[in-house]
Amino acid sequence: MSERAHLALAGLALLAVFAVATTVGPFSDVTVNDLYVYEQYARLLHDGQLPYLDFGFEYPPLAALPLWLAGVFGRDPASIAWTFGVLMAVCLVAGQQLAARLAGGGREGLTVAWLLVLAPVAIGASVRTHFDPLPIALALGGLLALARDRRELAFLLLGLGTMTKLFPGLLALIALVWLAGRGEWREALRLGAIFTAVVLAISLPFAGAGYADSFQFHLDRPVQIESTAATVLFALGGSDVTGTNLRPDRFKSNGLDGGHAETVEALFALLLVVATAAIVLLAARRPTTRHMVLCGFAALLAFVTLGKVFSPQYVIWLAPFAALAWVWGQRAVSLLVGAAIVLTHLEFPSRYFDLINVRTEAVLIVAARNALLLVALALLVASLGTRTTTTGGRALRSG
Repeated sequence: MSERAHLALAGLALLAVFAVATTVGPFSDVTVNDLYVYEQYARLLHDGQLPYLDFGFEYPPLAALPLWLAGVFGRDPASIAWTFGVLMAVCLVAGQQLAARLAGGGREGLTVAWLLVLAPVAIGASVRTHFDPLPIALALGGLLALARDRRELAFLLLGLGTMTKLFPGLLALIALVWLAGRGEWREALRLGAIFTAVVLAISLPFAGAGYADSFQFHLDRPVQIESTAATVLFALGGSDVTGTNLRPDRFKSNGLDGGHAETVEALFALLLVVATAAIVLLAARRPTTRHMVLCGFAALLAFVTLGKVFSPQYVIWLAPFAALAWVWGQRAVSLLVGAAIVLTHLEFPSRYFDLINVRTEAVLIVAARNALLLVALALLVASLGTRTTTTGGRALRSG
């Protein structure tokens, strides 16, 4: 059987696991999800209203596209949820196939593809109730295009990903610094201009107070209850949970406020800036595409572990990079991230209300998850800073 046929088979296997694991059985729990919010947005969009201009929207503009598409075949909750799930299944398979090719093909690519077949089981129904499979597919497409020397396409895709959910912008920054580190300063400036043009072209039609409010929304929200900063606040005591089981806070979530919250939030913001700056500098040290991708993985790990928000669906971003890390010799990092993904599923959604009510078991599960990711981040950054990322397998193109 050819490599292409093997990859197609892995894609079909992922679809089958997605269809079963996220709808029936122990991995299909949707006690807490974003579908209700998405349904409201889908109806508003199909009524001809525009995000930011006619209603508040906390995501970048292109996030409205899958929500609008989810309402094409019906306006009732069941139809929207079903259509949205199909869209996310397609995005998840696209991400799997792109990650497999980013691995360099051959045995490494097939291993990545089959590892990602387990994603719906490890992550749970979050893969069909959140739109994160779309931006991670765009981000992986951008990285693959860069690895194959299709640079304009790479930064177009990274720009589109950033306008769907902001985190691909981190990968674009890493890629630009990596190019500059190879001595390609003019090329980095040119491609940075393409990325900026994509972001501005999509943003400008919505420019105004409503668009600015979407960014202020995230700046104003408190430390989210599952973040590493929240783990520290739980240990310190004295902070109050925002919102309740029945009604989240005004940021559509639950966080921690009062006590040491402002101090801890500021400390973690500083740590995030320092860690990101260090990773960006590391990206310029070696010319291989593999090094650049692993630096991107490190940047995402820093963002989710040190940021003030760690929504459970963020692990969808980490899964393909953990699979790539496995085949590229970063086995300890991959295992730690894999274990953290499983712990995330163990807590969310089945124990989320226990976390809101500060039950010890739920707090400890989240604390263990965050600790594993911090160790993974430290190991990966240390590895990127001390040795070349070249182990095993077919090398990716560096052009």
